[in-house]
Amino acid sequence: MVKLVAFLKRKPGMSREQFARRWVESHAKMAAQLPGLRGYRINIATAFQPDGTGPEPIYDGTAELWWDSIDAMEAAFATDLGQRAGADADEFAEVRIHLYTTEHVIVKNP
Repeated sequence: MVKLVAFLKRKPGMSREQFARRWVESHAKMAAQLPGLRGYRINIATAFQPDGTGPEPIYDGTAELWWDSIDAMEAAFATDLGQRAGADADEFAEVRIHLYTTEHVIVKNP
């Protein structure tokens, strides 16, 4: 299994609330339909961040998406839906960085 971790920063002029609403309530519905997708989580940055991070975090949120393989993931992104989902994300995110990972669970989720 492979996991994509995406780091997103909202477009200038967009509030954190607008960004979160657009991502969670609209974009996620499209992305959740990507072929072969095994899991999908969105993590929105909280208003409170640790000291030393500046007035705002570098990213406004992350997403975690799972596929059986890198080939399956890239095939999903190559579909018409995958292309539309990428273009849709570009409408509300100024930065979208993808990191392909393998997950090592140390403590299982509650």
